[in-house]
Amino acid sequence: MFTNTSYIKKLMLDHTSRCNLMCPQCGRVSKDQKVNPGMPITDLTLQDYKIILEPFTNNKLDQIIHCGNFGDIIASPTFEETFLYSLDFTRTMRIETNGSARKPKWWTDLANNGKEKLSVVFSIDGLKDTNHLYRIGSNFEKIIENATAYIKAGGKAEWQFIEFAHNYHQIDDAEKLASKLGFTNFTVKYTARFQDTKTQVKTRKGNTVKNKDSHVTQDFSSVLSQYKNFDDYVANTDITCKFKKDFRLFIDMDMRLWPCCWFGGPKYFADKRHTKQWESFKYFLDLYGEDFNDMRKYGWNVLQNEFFQTYLERSWNNPDDKYKRIYTCGRTCGQKFEYSSGYGKNWNTKELNYAKN
Repeated sequence: MFTNTSYIKKLMLDHTSRCNLMCPQCGRVSKDQKVNPGMPITDLTLQDYKIILEPFTNNKLDQIIHCGNFGDIIASPTFEETFLYSLDFTRTMRIETNGSARKPKWWTDLANNGKEKLSVVFSIDGLKDTNHLYRIGSNFEKIIENATAYIKAGGKAEWQFIEFAHNYHQIDDAEKLASKLGFTNFTVKYTARFQDTKTQVKTRKGNTVKNKDSHVTQDFSSVLSQYKNFDDYVANTDITCKFKKDFRLFIDMDMRLWPCCWFGGPKYFADKRHTKQWESFKYFLDLYGEDFNDMRKYGWNVLQNEFFQTYLERSWNNPDDKYKRIYTCGRTCGQKFEYSSGYGKNWNTKELNYAKN
């Protein structure tokens, strides 16, 4: 993997575990639709950013990506000062948000401060009558009001739309609205999270959220026909790391450095402590210690830990009794099935006419 910071071109940060929504498939939400009790409610601080970005003072990153693994950075009380500080260390910045927090004036200021470096991705899964079914607690009209303020102030905005059975019929209308409002791109994402029939995702009203049958369903069936089951596929598939290919690493809201945004999730999941994913994760935590990747303790020296130096890549395609394969790696970066909604066939982006004018 990356043995020192000179290889890193992009950093993905999960700045906070705070969020104003309760999306049922999110790791910060438990099965009973409450905030995950195993989730620390915390934020990265300005001091954290100084530690993170110090190596890139003279050699800027290509991109800082603020993802929404567990939280929405717009909801964080430490956002403004860290945002302004970090702009000097990167050529571009990307913020992913549900867009339903703050007031229009705040979004206008964000566009003015971010200028040409910043792109904001608004995760909007439908229109007024559907977006809230999965994005529980969202207000579609407020999202559009905020996005409009940001775009009118010169901000670059993208619309991401996760396809479900309850909203797929609105994709064309959502794309037309995105173009009318001035979004530069419209992306339809397909998720594999619902392929496990044991996973029942329900809203607070008890309605089951279902994925629409797509190529994901077909690809999943194809994998199952070649292996005993999905766990067998994970254990035996060849692995090509998406983040290594992209020269990217991930830091979570608790200042832990992980190989990718999928990797550290089990540390905070409340409902999956007895799965193979958790068992695999716990093995190397026991081997290297709970704090082996704590950047508040070790800074970038965490990269010198054997886990990053040897274990990770060894476990992909040459595992043994010590360097055991990590379940998350086989599931997410296995070559025969695209699990992530952000890559390959599961990611369909269109550049809108607005962006070409």
